[in-house]
Amino acid sequence: MAHPSDLPLSSGVVLFTQGDTSYEFFRDLGVGRLGERVLLAFVRTPQGLGDCVVLKCIPLPQGEELSEGFQHTRTRLEEEVRLARYLQHPRIARVHGLVEMTHGLCVVMENLEGLSLNTLLSVAQARGRYFSESFVLYVGAEVAAALEYAHTRTDEAGTPLGIVNRDVNPGRIRLGPRGEVRMTDFGVALSRLTGRVATSFPRPQGEVLYAAPEALLGDAVDARADLFSLGLTLLEFATGRHLYDPGHLLAEGVEARLSREEREKVLAASVASLGLNLPPFAEDIIRCAMSYRSEDVERAAEGLSVPLRDILHTLLRPEPSARFATASELAGLLRARLAQLPPYSGEDAVKEVQQALMEAENLLWDIAVPDDEGGISMPLPTTPHPEEISTAPASRRVSREWATTRHPDEVTTVPGERLHRDR
Repeated sequence: MAHPSDLPLSSGVVLFTQGDTSYEFFRDLGVGRLGERVLLAFVRTPQGLGDCVVLKCIPLPQGEELSEGFQHTRTRLEEEVRLARYLQHPRIARVHGLVEMTHGLCVVMENLEGLSLNTLLSVAQARGRYFSESFVLYVGAEVAAALEYAHTRTDEAGTPLGIVNRDVNPGRIRLGPRGEVRMTDFGVALSRLTGRVATSFPRPQGEVLYAAPEALLGDAVDARADLFSLGLTLLEFATGRHLYDPGHLLAEGVEARLSREEREKVLAASVASLGLNLPPFAEDIIRCAMSYRSEDVERAAEGLSVPLRDILHTLLRPEPSARFATASELAGLLRARLAQLPPYSGEDAVKEVQQALMEAENLLWDIAVPDDEGGISMPLPTTPHPEEISTAPASRRVSREWATTRHPDEVTTVPGERLHRDR
């Protein structure tokens, strides 16, 4: 393996080989959460060029001694690979293994096709309305099923592993070109895996904007924290509104809601997070997580059906004990509600995304789609609309025709920007 810091990184460069398999560089995705370099690469075998995979690479430090930071990153990547042995599920991206070379090591992961919910949120804003309730229920049930699988995993002796993803958010959920819904990453998961190095500081391990209140406060978390994060994700995806963005309240109003004890908790959590590389708005998020009330959930869920609002209310309870007890219970309720609506499948979800892409066509250039997303495209038209001029671009003909139809339970987008997030 060439040293990653010295690589020319042009397409086709062989990053490393393993037996008769070589990994050829395709695209640089930047730096990961643990400081690792994340790359896309094609796998080449004697049979030819194969699938594209994701590589999380860390080079060995220059010099004889290994830094504490390198050791920490290495340990976390090794744990991710070990934990992945217990996460063999069709709705969870696979981790193929860890490759160690002279100059460093790489985790080899499955590269998923499709678009993330984060990208689809931007598409919804561009076209002027959000996706249907059926879409939200379908995606939510699929994610809940994946979480139920992870939450209930045991080791070879039957001992519960206590896996908590800790990073459920729109950027980590992807809809594939065949309607499959998959979670892309368990890289910061909590578990009771034997030999695991425990987290040594109180801080949320994933995207702060979607962390449960107990995670933001540095308290112990369990599977119900993932359900809260999924609730925030589904709420935002269905309405564009975020519970940690109380647009109807001024900063003084948020502060005024807090009791003395709650203010002390916010202060303690904020002090504990100093120097831990959290985003600058983390303190505001902690304060909002402590101050929101049931009426805020109701206001944010305005426009949704009563059954979906009821599910979101339970998901977004501040106290874990008041939420759904398991992801299985949540998945069952989402599917039961979906069954009350016209039949809806993964194929229908893809068609709905294709329609949204067509309607947002002229604004798609303004949407920053991550380099590792794609695979869902607008279908070519079969026959032109009778009002269209035959020489007009085909995609525009389709866009105008599709824009006259809409799913009956889509929610119109609210003017304004989405809550700021660093990505």
